[in-house]
Amino acid sequence: MKILRILSYVSVVAGVLFAAPSSALEPSNTNGLTGTWHNVNPSTRGTVKIVVTKTSGRLYFKSYGSCSPTPCVHTTVRALPNSTSISSNYAKGFTAYRNSGFKTTRYDAIRDYSQTRGAFLRLNEFNRFARGDSRKDYLSSALFRK
Repeated sequence: MKILRILSYVSVVAGVLFAAPSSALEPSNTNGLTGTWHNVNPSTRGTVKIVVTKTSGRLYFKSYGSCSPTPCVHTTVRALPNSTSISSNYAKGFTAYRNSGFKTTRYDAIRDYSQTRGAFLRLNEFNRFARGDSRKDYLSSALFRK
C-alpha cells in the first residue's frame, strides 16, 4: 500500500513537471490592424511606414526607417495581437520584437481613436543597445494612419 501511495505521488509530480506548457489564445479578429500605415509626421527621422499582414492565421509586422533616397526596410517579425479584455476576440494592438544585433527593439502598437479625423495606430518603440555600445537606450512614439 505504501508503494502505491509513493507511485501515485511520483506520477502526479511527473505530470506537473513534464506537462506541455499552456499558452493564452490570441485574438483572431485582426482586421483593424492589417494594412499599410504611414507616419502622420512627414519629416520624421524614425519609422516612416509599417505594414501589418496576416498569413496562415499569424500576424506579421514590417517597418521602414527614414533613409534616403528610399525608406530602409527592416526585417519582418512576428506580431503578437492583444485584445481589450480577456474575453474579447478583437485585436486592438500588438507587440513585436526585433533583434538587429546592435540593438533590440520592442514594438507596442495600439489603435487610437482619440483623433477626430479617424482611426490611427500609435506605435511605441523601446530601443536597447547592445552591451558596450556608447549610445543611450531610447523610447520613441509615433502616430500612423492608413
